[in-house]
Amino acid sequence: MSGKRLVHTTGSELGCVIMKQETVMLNSIKNFFYTNSIDGNLPHETRQEQIIRAALILDIAIVVVLLPINYLRGSTFHDQNGLFYTICNLVVLLLLNLAWTFNMLHKVRFSRIFYMIATFVLCLTAYPLQHPDQLLLYFAIPNVIVCSISEKKTPLFFLAFSIFSYSAAYALSNKLEPYNFFSVLCLVLLTLTAWKVAAILDRMFTQLVEAYDTTIEGWSQALEMRSQETEGHSHRVTELTMRLVRAMKIDESLWVHIQRGVLLHDIGKMGIPDTILCKPGPLTPEEWDLMRQHPVKAYQLLSKIPYLQPAIEIPYCHHEKWDGSGYPRGLKGKEIPLEARVFSVIDVWDAMRSHRSYRNAIPENQVIEYLNTESGRSFDPEVIKAFFELMKFKVPEPAMSNSRLSLEKAPARRES
Repeated sequence: MSGKRLVHTTGSELGCVIMKQETVMLNSIKNFFYTNSIDGNLPHETRQEQIIRAALILDIAIVVVLLPINYLRGSTFHDQNGLFYTICNLVVLLLLNLAWTFNMLHKVRFSRIFYMIATFVLCLTAYPLQHPDQLLLYFAIPNVIVCSISEKKTPLFFLAFSIFSYSAAYALSNKLEPYNFFSVLCLVLLTLTAWKVAAILDRMFTQLVEAYDTTIEGWSQALEMRSQETEGHSHRVTELTMRLVRAMKIDESLWVHIQRGVLLHDIGKMGIPDTILCKPGPLTPEEWDLMRQHPVKAYQLLSKIPYLQPAIEIPYCHHEKWDGSGYPRGLKGKEIPLEARVFSVIDVWDAMRSHRSYRNAIPENQVIEYLNTESGRSFDPEVIKAFFELMKFKVPEPAMSNSRLSLEKAPARRES
């Protein structure tokens, strides 16, 4: 007994040390490049959202300054160009507003499209050109920004449009000065450098995400190695949960966090002794109290890792019940986060269909009946309905059956 306890304690402490070291290393890299780990989907997408937001603020500030100037030129001094530029400023402001809206909705693709259109129009119509070379200056910063928010060859097309705009402006000018090839070359070199740097950063972010996700999968597999009964459980529930999430059309920006939360749903069990976790018989009240602390232990561990904070709801809340009888906080109804409500159904389904040390696997028809009976008590009825539709289950008859009686005699699942 003492030997097992020593092995468990040593293993848990070693695991905590390894996780802390990996967390410190990954967070140090993340904090260098990545200013906000909570919003958005993947790190490079969040970075794009933040760059777009900053660029939009800059453009809006420019328009806000130019708009009254152009309006006064048109209304006070009766300058037709002033009226034209005022209308252009209003159009740009509308486009920037659309870009801002899409950016807040995490629709990066639409946001950057409207940003590029608005910026292009703004550069051409911000203010009457005194010299064609002004366009090269106007397009310099937008070209760098486009390299940071776009993918593949989009920055090259934006660069081509910039050079074409300058060439057209030069062709329409009086041509008293020669074509400024040197400034065009500088714009090309600036854009290509920014494009290359952005590609390197994206590759680094991809490697960073892969490092995090590989670490998460390693934690999940290490936990399953403590008990052969749960081998493959995390993989099965992850796959089925993501199928249900897609079927319920949950916000796509949450998918990656839900997947990580599912993989880490039982990470708090690292603090539960093997003698309790793998006990073949019923648990004592004291052992139950300790077992029910594993969501809290998961919260204490994951809340210290900013990157995983969006995934914390499933490990922390997947044992809460619709009627408020769950743990650790006794949340009720929609107080329970949606992702936890979804996962709790999948977790129970897989647990009941699998062999455990304290019971055999339960037949599918009995599990279906159990889930249907617990709809509105343990589970969100809408999630149960969506799950049954996904699995093409028929809703069982409400009458008490032998299978229901058998579930009452034996524990359907250990609340763990």
